[in-house]
Amino acid sequence: MNKHNVLFSIFAGFFVFSLAFVPAFAEKGVKGGEVKEVRVFTRDRAQAAKALEAGCEVKKEARKTIVLACTSGIASLLGLQEDIQAFAQEEIGEKRREGGGVTTQSASANSQIGANTVHAAGNTGAGRKIVILDTGYNYLHPELSAASSYGGGWDFVNNDADSMDDNGHGSHVAGLITADGVNAFAKGTAPDATVIAGKVLNAAGSGYFSDIIEGIYWAVDGPDGVTGSGDEWGADAINMSLGTGRPYTYKGFCDGVMPDLTTAIKYAVDKGVAVVSAAGNSGSAGVSIPGCISYSTTVGAVDSSDRTASFSGRGTAVDITAPGVSLLSAWTGSSYVYASGTSMATPIISAVVALIKSAHPAYLLSQAQDALFKTAKDLGKSGKDANFGWGRVNAAGAVAY
Repeated sequence: MNKHNVLFSIFAGFFVFSLAFVPAFAEKGVKGGEVKEVRVFTRDRAQAAKALEAGCEVKKEARKTIVLACTSGIASLLGLQEDIQAFAQEEIGEKRREGGGVTTQSASANSQIGANTVHAAGNTGAGRKIVILDTGYNYLHPELSAASSYGGGWDFVNNDADSMDDNGHGSHVAGLITADGVNAFAKGTAPDATVIAGKVLNAAGSGYFSDIIEGIYWAVDGPDGVTGSGDEWGADAINMSLGTGRPYTYKGFCDGVMPDLTTAIKYAVDKGVAVVSAAGNSGSAGVSIPGCISYSTTVGAVDSSDRTASFSGRGTAVDITAPGVSLLSAWTGSSYVYASGTSMATPIISAVVALIKSAHPAYLLSQAQDALFKTAKDLGKSGKDANFGWGRVNAAGAVAY
């Protein structure tokens, strides 16, 4: 389903606010001048063959995607897509260890959105599944180690079956969905839902959209990558708390910037899987990729008083907001940290999708989205706006819709 039927034209991770954008281009000095070398990718083998004939080199081949290094001229001539980097971002000065003296919103986030009421009525998301594409999953953390919490994963960075988190961001995101509440202040919004982890960002919290695209298809089609083979994860949502920084931020939609990414997100949505993406932390500069793609369910952040977080990306693509300031969740080892960002708000929306589907298993994606948007607490200008989208999520209202 196209986001609100608007035609369109891709930020990973810890949309927490601090990491700077690193360009995907590398300058390679050549005698007599400089030739710009660019990292590009294609899912078309015939196109890849032409690129190799033209002198490009294969950098990586995984599943159906071929990553190449080409001169910018050849890349442009062949219509190859730049392999833009995405980042897990955290707001400077906001990531703090538990006990660091931060006034936490996390204790009240579930209360703020009405999730505590949903839990008290017996709906904790049991049996629902959410795929996170992030830095991995700390399956040894006390909040995340239960068999019902972790459904397996894949490491797209190192191409192996161990999706252990070596950064912390992915575990923070996962905890906001499914943490068991060993620490009551860190209980997830759908604490009995199962998280499946695709590690698409490295230990530094950065990655490439070529891996993220593969992750989306994997999230929909299952480990073998074949539609209808019977090993599909059956997830309700794909959570992408990641994205780009400037100059890849947009006040409108950006569907044409990375066509293969747009196609992948549309594929998931057409299969009934919500693609829940962070709006990014660039504030008034706009929404990052993939949140600016019209098929995404795009999430901004508010504080405990329902004010727009200063860092929250603003633009036409924003659909809804959720708490995203000073939230406590799991990290590396057995530690907890407070963090802020649209990365933190995004998994709350994914978790509410799980709660909706738990209450209404037969709901189509369009119905689940209606439940999210039509029951949201309208903030700012009446109706949908660039700061809040349709408003701040109301879990209790959405589940009752």
